[in-house]
Amino acid sequence: MLLLVDIGNTRLKWRCQPLGSEVRGEVVRRGSLPTQELSVELLDSHFPQGVQQIWFASVADTRINDLVQEWAKDQCVTVVQAQTQAQWQDLVNSYTQCSRMGVDRWLVMVAARQLTKQPVCVIDCGSASTLDFVAANGQHEGGYILPGQRLMVQSLLKDTANISFKTQELEVGVGYGTSTAGAVVKGAKNLHQAGIKMMATQALEQGYVVYVTGGDGEFLKANNRIHFIEDLVLDGLWTCLYHTLA
Repeated sequence: MLLLVDIGNTRLKWRCQPLGSEVRGEVVRRGSLPTQELSVELLDSHFPQGVQQIWFASVADTRINDLVQEWAKDQCVTVVQAQTQAQWQDLVNSYTQCSRMGVDRWLVMVAARQLTKQPVCVIDCGSASTLDFVAANGQHEGGYILPGQRLMVQSLLKDTANISFKTQELEVGVGYGTSTAGAVVKGAKNLHQAGIKMMATQALEQGYVVYVTGGDGEFLKANNRIHFIEDLVLDGLWTCLYHTLA
């Protein structure tokens, strides 16, 4: 079995599929774990048994990456870490130093390039939200990075002395916030969604096909011109390493 792992700043997402399968959507099991709570013991209790290889991509710190490497070593499992590349097939990175681009951004572009050869805008709404634009010839044109909803809230709490609240004070549902916690969280959510929606709409008007991934991007599902794909990073990871290692 092949274990694909996407390690973000907030969550680690994984899926297991047959090793050697040429169908990246053939998933046996999947799951996720909070990144900052990871330990070898937690990985051991959640990762499936019978894994033969691990392919992973990470934007987390080396401590987290080392935990995955340690688990793989304990299980006698081959492990390969994906890196951002200067070029993948006809997809060309615009960064002079490609290593300075987060590998998650690169992988969602790789995945999207396999889905269409039209100009494409790929949006990943995670801890930070990223938008990347790729021309029809595969040239990465550049993009945007903006704070995700959680980072907006954290920034406000950090830099405003008189604002603080507990998790249990958070409000759910629509409407205005009726407490400091509710106002902060709903304000961040509305600001984030308004910005992402505006840029996605502009991309559509400019002729780009728009793909979205990441939990905070699910609101864009309401637009039937936008394609939401939950595991776009893992799709790109499989695409890159399957053809490299096969």
